Amino acid sequence: MVSVSFLLLLSGVAQPPGPCRPAADSTARADSTSQPASHDPLSAVLPVLWSNDYGGLTLGVRARPACTPPALRGLFLVTGATRGSAAAIGLYGRWNALPGGGGVSAWSVEGRSGAALTIAGRHVELDALWMATTNLGYLDRGLWDDAGSLELGPTFSTTTHNGASVFRARLGARLGLVYRNLWVSALNEHHLHYDGFTRLRGEMSVRHAVSASTTLGARVFAGAYLGPSNPVRQLRIAVAAADPYETFTNPLLRSRGALLVRPGFHYQEPGGGPNLRGFGRDLGGRWAVSVNLELTRAIARSDAGLFREVALEVFGDVGLVDTLAAAANSPGRWYSKLYDGGVGIVTRQQVRDLAWTMRLEAPLLVNRWNLAADYPTNSTSFALRWQVSFEPSF
Repeated sequence: MVSVSFLLLLSGVAQPPGPCRPAADSTARADSTSQPASHDPLSAVLPVLWSNDYGGLTLGVRARPACTPPALRGLFLVTGATRGSAAAIGLYGRWNALPGGGGVSAWSVEGRSGAALTIAGRHVELDALWMATTNLGYLDRGLWDDAGSLELGPTFSTTTHNGASVFRARLGARLGLVYRNLWVSALNEHHLHYDGFTRLRGEMSVRHAVSASTTLGARVFAGAYLGPSNPVRQLRIAVAAADPYETFTNPLLRSRGALLVRPGFHYQEPGGGPNLRGFGRDLGGRWAVSVNLELTRAIARSDAGLFREVALEVFGDVGLVDTLAAAANSPGRWYSKLYDGGVGIVTRQQVRDLAWTMRLEAPLLVNRWNLAADYPTNSTSFALRWQVSFEPSF
């Protein structure tokens, strides 16, 4: 997910906080210890702004505790929408104060309320999450139902460097309870319906430096939602990009009509799912398996300046998904086959300590072209399409 710092930079309001300077020691004793002075307030408190269709322009401030190590640093935001029907205060707070990089967060913002707890170790973390919808006006109804959920479970991950190769693996399991607001027409009233569920996801990837300028990447994924009924949209295995819970902390993706999800703009946010990048972000189902392949070749590199690397890319993604995500390719089948492929340009930028990757891609081949993220007029399986991302694909 795009980091909060980078989002603020995109909004033109971020600046990297300077180091805390020791205060002058007026005692001038040899055994005295300098104490850290408080941070420049402008480095700890900054304005933020973004927009979406329902709330219009949203203004606020974000604050970080000054002079604290990054591992303990929190983030606090207070925002307000300017559009009359949505004028409301939004609150978000995160405290990274637990061992191993864990933390606690809570929020009530843009039609959703919730809280999360993460207890992290070297290779395992335990996550507890509550998320509930409170104002449907903010929600993209292709991605969200009027429902809430409670989840708890571990995630195991590891990264290994072996010569010219980097291996990553991640396995997660969550037990949960989902409650949804259902309209009972016979009673002319709403009722809450409860279901238990299990979500399982696993992925493995490798990037191998074939030569000094060429890198081959491969990733495999498998995931499933197990429950007595179809999952609500926000809990489905998202086919093409990050799911709604993964993008929730990103205000440029979070709500209907946000900057990076406006009609005609095709942004691909990689997530912990199949990442079949050529398809629409509203596709999701009960299960999916996929393989992602990439070959990149650097054509320019620099140790200074904004652009540190420019590379050409060839990619292909193939997967099987259930028929809730996409109708079967042939009548009677219990699965659908999806695949895409194309070319792109991948760049790596750095401003002071802030570094990020950008991808500009053309998914020239999308087998189910009517489900593509970019859907040109008179489109076919082969067509000129485009999309952009501010993160590596995996």
